[in-house]
This record gives sequence, C-alpha cells and structure tokens, in this order.
Amino acid sequence: MLEWGSISKTVTAQITDQLAHAGAVDLSAPVSEYLPEAKLQSTVDVRSLVAHTSGLPRVPKGMITTLAEARDPYAKYTTAYFDDEVLPTLAEQRTDTLGTFDYSNLGYAVLARLLEVVTERDWWTLAPREVSTPLGIADVATRPDPARVPVLRTWTGSVRQRWADTGPFIGAGGVHGTFDALEQYATAIAAQSPGVKPFGWMEDPELWWHNGHNRDHGAFIGVSRDGSRVVTVHTLGYNAGRADKIATRLERRI
Repeated sequence: MLEWGSISKTVTAQITDQLAHAGAVDLSAPVSEYLPEAKLQSTVDVRSLVAHTSGLPRVPKGMITTLAEARDPYAKYTTAYFDDEVLPTLAEQRTDTLGTFDYSNLGYAVLARLLEVVTERDWWTLAPREVSTPLGIADVATRPDPARVPVLRTWTGSVRQRWADTGPFIGAGGVHGTFDALEQYATAIAAQSPGVKPFGWMEDPELWWHNGHNRDHGAFIGVSRDGSRVVTVHTLGYNAGRADKIATRLERRI
C-alpha cells in the first residue's frame, strides 16, 4: 500500500464535482456560506479552493513549532483541532493572491472539511461512495494494514516513520493504495470525459496530471489530452520530484 500524497487532492476534487452535479454543493458559493466560522470574504468561493486560487497559504500558520511537529507536521490536525484552531484564523492567514494560482494544502483541507459539513459524512465515507466504488477501485485506504505498508530504514537501520495525515488533511494527502489501484484510478478518470481536463488536475501542453510527495513516497499520474496514454509513477525513498522526472522521461519515450 503506497502513499499517493497530493494525488489525494484529485479524489477530493472529484467528490466536489460529483456533489456539485447532484446540487449538494455550489461551486460559485462563498466558502463562508458553508463554513461561517472561517470568516472568509465572499469572493473566496468553493471553486477557488479546487483551483488553488483562494489566497490561502500552502500550509497553516504555526504548523511547525517543535521538533516533534517537524518530524510529523500534519499529526496534530485532528478535525477538532482544525475546527477550533485553524478555521477561525483563515481570514487573517489569507494573502492578496485571490484569483492567482498559489498551491495550497490548507485550501484542500478546508475543502475536505467543507464537504464533510455539507454532507454530514466524513471524507473517507464520501471517497468510496463518490469516487473509488463507482470507478471499480477497491484496494485503497487511509489507514492501511501496517503489514502491507513498505518499511523504509535509515542508513543506521532505524525505521523511517510515515507522516500521519489526520482530520481534513486526509483529503489533501492521505490516500494509500496499491500501484495497480493508482494506475486504475488514472485510467478510469481519463475515460470519464476523453479530451476534457479532469476536475482539479494540473495541465501542461502534453498532459493533464497531478503529483504527490509525502515524506518518503512520490507519485505521479498523467493523461494525454486525447486520453490515449496514461503515465503512472511511484517512488520510494527518493527526494521530492523524482517521480516527476521519471514521468517526464516516460512521456518523451511515448
């Protein structure tokens, strides 16, 4: 069971898209309509969270203040902590980049929490119902069996601990799945609407894509614009960006 990292954001975007089509979420509605405690200005709408144009920073202010938090930066963000300590500070954390792309893990955590509040269901209940089950993808989890998770060690032999994605940050980077499941997911999303950029994905002249990097796991999925090719990469124990470089080489070959 491999960490998908920020590819989890595409699952959250897909949930949002499904709920929007069902009329449960209005992409043009202010975030404050669903999360009034956030006190965000009305121009910060749901779509801006999906598109990374909300003006929210990459991570919450005060994320790392101790050595323990540096070792596991997302662990403290339980749903209760997020509601009490993060949501009320969002307005003061915003920058003046509203409408401009500025990648935000925090924005997707807010989006995940918004979806939970709207539906009165936790994110992992929504993910299989709206995404993985309809797509026929079974081997995914947020808390996988430890016996199925790769164990990485330092040069001295000690175990490298994985980051804990908790609370709403599960929707920003908490999905685990087999490599086959990752590839099946990319292929299924590509087949949904050939020739149309999947909701919440990135784009370049050749591919629609998304990547993900946690502490020791790297992942990349890409789909050619005509839907005929899918590039899937996962790396273990490499620096962030290695999966992207491998994907670039693969894309040049095909």
